[in-house]
Amino acid sequence: SLANQLRREGYSAKTFHYNDPNFYSRGEFSPAMGYSEYVCYADYVRETDEKTKKNLLYDDLLLFDNEDLNDKFFRPGQPTLNFIITRSAHLSYKYNEVLSYWGLKKYPGYKGLTGNEETDCAYLKAKLVDDMFARLLEELEAHGQLENTVIIGVTDHYTYGYKNVEELLKLSGTDETILLERTPCFIWSPGLEPMKMEKVLNTSDLLPTMLNLLGVESPYDYIGHDAFDDAYEGFVPFSNGSWIRGDTAFDSAGKKLISISGIQQTVTGEIQKEMADKVQEFIQINNLILEADYYQE
Repeated sequence: SLANQLRREGYSAKTFHYNDPNFYSRGEFSPAMGYSEYVCYADYVRETDEKTKKNLLYDDLLLFDNEDLNDKFFRPGQPTLNFIITRSAHLSYKYNEVLSYWGLKKYPGYKGLTGNEETDCAYLKAKLVDDMFARLLEELEAHGQLENTVIIGVTDHYTYGYKNVEELLKLSGTDETILLERTPCFIWSPGLEPMKMEKVLNTSDLLPTMLNLLGVESPYDYIGHDAFDDAYEGFVPFSNGSWIRGDTAFDSAGKKLISISGIQQTVTGEIQKEMADKVQEFIQINNLILEADYYQE
């Protein structure tokens, strides 16, 4: 894991999230992945009124507003890896949903903004995440750490809680459900020359890419690939047999090939079989990694 590799380089590594460590077993999973501590925001809110306490926890900015949490995040004396799991943009997308309701008190102008309740709430929640990134930059600068920081932003899924699929496809600029799985990722550091990676990647590619960019040598082979390896064209497998490679996607549910760019390409039966075998191999190796605990310390 990135945490284990960077700890070998002298970093400390912690996870930060508002939710209880028992949720998704994050209190167990986090140290198993090499983080020394799972920091739960609730442990640092001393409000006795449960309603007030919950309201405080809705805001990712609590990480910086709470002095004890801030100290946990900025640990002087050694380089740090901080894994922040945000909650703000998560489902559901209704005005009366608890986080939307809270966010509308802060930004009432989002109610009725687009004429679609779900879109209003999705934009509102995205704004709350933007607030977190803006505050993060401010705090890094205030602590004199901005110039020494790399920020990786990645989402674990698209807005699957959005009930109006037709509207979601329209907002996402695609007619194909499988392409909703294309979600953004960015890597930022002060002074970094901007570039856009058009290559479609899967989440297992992120680790070897980051190790490359940070100049960290790893003793392990990885199931993913470095995004900047010219020999790697990009590959996304799905557990149901669907796949994306280059400009082409195969939707196994609809039994159809899709051109991402709209420029139709010929994909032979031989290539389709090759990709089907590749997906199954990827899934098999992934399962074996878990069963064998290949990356254990």
